[in-house]
Amino acid sequence: MTRAAAESRPGGGGDAPGTYWLLWFERSGAASYVSHLDTVRALQRTFARAGVALALSGGFRPKARLSLPLPLPVGAAGLDELAVAEVADGAPPPARALGALQAAAPPGITPLRLQTCAMRPRPRALEARYAAEMRGDPGALVAAATWFAAQEGVTVERVTPKGRRTLDLTRYVGDLAVQPVPGGAHVTFVVRHRHDGAARPQEVIDLLAGRAGCASVAHHLTRVGVSYQGLPRDASSGGEE
Repeated sequence: MTRAAAESRPGGGGDAPGTYWLLWFERSGAASYVSHLDTVRALQRTFARAGVALALSGGFRPKARLSLPLPLPVGAAGLDELAVAEVADGAPPPARALGALQAAAPPGITPLRLQTCAMRPRPRALEARYAAEMRGDPGALVAAATWFAAQEGVTVERVTPKGRRTLDLTRYVGDLAVQPVPGGAHVTFVVRHRHDGAARPQEVIDLLAGRAGCASVAHHLTRVGVSYQGLPRDASSGGEE
């Protein structure tokens, strides 16, 4: 793992005391096509333009302490994404900072709400909910989803630079639903994040497309929300001052 990638993960940079903020934000439009690391950099620049200094990691090349617990696929929008930031001393009150972050954010990145917590949060994704549009025969797409729901196991092969891996999609995908629309279907599903990994949204799309005989393209792929484990109980909302 590169050092830049390590700094983009929760916990990359140590456990020095600080003030921790949980920032929920939306990524949409042209910003949906930027990478995970570029999304991190865009948020770091947003904090800088808003006048909120981020704490820095140690070492010869200190990095701003801001991480995204669950990378969003390139090309996907996210309606309720989470960033974990450690802010430096002298940060403005969260209610004021949220307005400044909203004013400083680039097009396609929209800060939604802010929470503070006393201890370093270590959120881990449990489930992520997705929605997409597919083009093809609506009846065939519905039949493909019905077939999947009836299976006890559906094995797919994943090819990575590290080699090949087989995984059972029924262990990682749930609540698959297909609603017919003119020219295709609206697809929703949940990806379960287990200790041994998770399915990729495109693997769900590929499965449906293969069964329905249509193009394996997810139009308007959107991560609707994520359920996390490990969000601190002491988190408080940055509301009106």
